[in-house]
Amino acid sequence: MEYFVRHLILPNRLLLKCARASGRALALLVAALPLVLATGGDLQVSASEFEYRVAAQDRLKIKVSEWRPNSRELFEWSALSGEFAISASGMLSLPVVGTFSVDGKAPAEIAALISERLKGTAGLVNAPAAAVEIAQYRPIYVVGTVEKPGEYAFRPTMTALQAVAIAGGFQRMELALGRFERETIVAEGEINVQQTQLLAMQVRRDRLLAEARKAEAITFSDDIRRSLNDGAAQAMREESALFASRRKAARSQGDLLQQMRSLLEEELRTLDAKAVTQQRQQDLVRRELNNINGLISKGLAVSPRQLAVEQNLAQSESQALDLMLATARAKQEISRIDRMLSDFENQREIDIGRELRETQLSLKQTDDRIIALRALIHESTALAPRLQNQQEKQLARMRFSVQRRQGGTVNEIAIEETSPILPGDIVRVERASLQSIISSLPPTAAGAQN
Repeated sequence: MEYFVRHLILPNRLLLKCARASGRALALLVAALPLVLATGGDLQVSASEFEYRVAAQDRLKIKVSEWRPNSRELFEWSALSGEFAISASGMLSLPVVGTFSVDGKAPAEIAALISERLKGTAGLVNAPAAAVEIAQYRPIYVVGTVEKPGEYAFRPTMTALQAVAIAGGFQRMELALGRFERETIVAEGEINVQQTQLLAMQVRRDRLLAEARKAEAITFSDDIRRSLNDGAAQAMREESALFASRRKAARSQGDLLQQMRSLLEEELRTLDAKAVTQQRQQDLVRRELNNINGLISKGLAVSPRQLAVEQNLAQSESQALDLMLATARAKQEISRIDRMLSDFENQREIDIGRELRETQLSLKQTDDRIIALRALIHESTALAPRLQNQQEKQLARMRFSVQRRQGGTVNEIAIEETSPILPGDIVRVERASLQSIISSLPPTAAGAQN
């Protein structure tokens, strides 16, 4: 491209120098320009492998100028000079010239096309000179095992290895042995944490079982007694204290309700005694009222006396009704306290049962986690040495490929690290994965994983 533009399309600065030196010489040069353009096709054939073909996302730098012999000056078409982008459909839009396809054309071909189209649209006798060069190439894309995959600007004569360098180099892969050593250390620390949690949950389980049985003390399991250490002893003391505290609180709550019930029962007995006394008093008043009624009928007593006795009887009957109402309320309160006692015991059993189930589930999960961590440690210690040796052999193995648009289709081509890269290429870098390294280990190493 640069060869063609520099040697076949005269740069503007050269024309300006020639104009200053000799107008006649410049005129001869411009007159010879069509001949140069006419012979450019033959030169292009011999240099076709060096020509760059433009496509979408390329930016072109265009300069159009015309030598006017009458005024002996070089006229520049400023509206057509500048940078222009090629659209996604491969079209180039220029003022006056219009929109036309440049997809797959060389810069020299585009320059000639601009000159001819401008001559026709502007009605010129001679075609003006157009210079076209690439202002910005369409980007390339680097993906795969590189540090910074993504879109990058293309540079002429770029190779696959240079594209990797622009993308930050090959992705750093840690040695498997170091990774396995870290995993082993982390797993051992996690096992210690899980074992501490397992011990705490075992002690908690024994405490909940004792509460469910309403035992006087906790009976700890043999697993806890066998692993008796400072941590286990501390956990046993804490759970024993919690057991005693919860048992005391439950007993206090039950005793309080029982005391309330006892008071109500005592009140009920008192009300019953008062009811008996009140009934005896009513009987006496009724007997007195009957006697007075008999005397009045014989004319031996007066009516005011009868009225006073009837008032006493009505008051006594009212007091009897009050006693009956108080007795009913006391019995109702006793029933309510009985329900509270029953609900308290039932809720306590439900809470203990729920906590016991959650604790047993956590025990199972923690135990499974410890088993998995121990298996991971075994795998790391058994597999790491062989894996390191195998990885060191395959560390430098790299595979390069490029996805390139050719004739309207995208093809993936295997390349070497020194292969040239073209604008718009998608460079893919791959190397053997850790899983493929493990799969390639000898059978003895594979057995170590189990």
